[in-house]
Amino acid sequence: VNTTAVVEIPGTGFSQNVTVTANQVISVTIPQNAILNVEGKENKGIHVKADKPVVVYAHIYFASVSGATLCLPVSTLGRDYYSVNFTQVAQPNLNSNSYSYFFVVATEDNTTVEITPSATTSGGRAAGVAFTENLNRGEVYQVLSNTDLTGSIIRSLNTGTGCKKIAVFSGAGRIGIGCPSPN
Repeated sequence: VNTTAVVEIPGTGFSQNVTVTANQVISVTIPQNAILNVEGKENKGIHVKADKPVVVYAHIYFASVSGATLCLPVSTLGRDYYSVNFTQVAQPNLNSNSYSYFFVVATEDNTTVEITPSATTSGGRAAGVAFTENLNRGEVYQVLSNTDLTGSIIRSLNTGTGCKKIAVFSGAGRIGIGCPSPN
């Protein structure tokens, strides 16, 4: 169905109203100041609110690198996640900017998350040692590592007001998946 929507990143001041025509794809370009490039907390969550149901995809691309995800409504989100990543195998001169990563996005204020990374992080968090972060709606906490973070645990904790829903995204940058080179 035809509808209208707004795409916003309150932490950066970005907001764009869009008109959606039934069965058509529209594209919204997110400004570069929304890029997550450090380990830690940033106020860069992207919020999409439509008057009628829509399907939302996110796609990022640069040179020969590309990644995409289907974005889910808050009502379908969970409270416990495991990160799924991949081993970094980028060219040696590119490894300094090549990370296994995941990030958690709060959907409500005063959301306490417990993060247990499966590998030592670029921010100095030890593998297997849980730590907590308090996030407000739209805040993002990103974890980076040059080592595969598969198996990291991300949970919303009950701090007296119940466990709040969170979104978690995970992946790896500059990887090669395919057949091994012949010996």
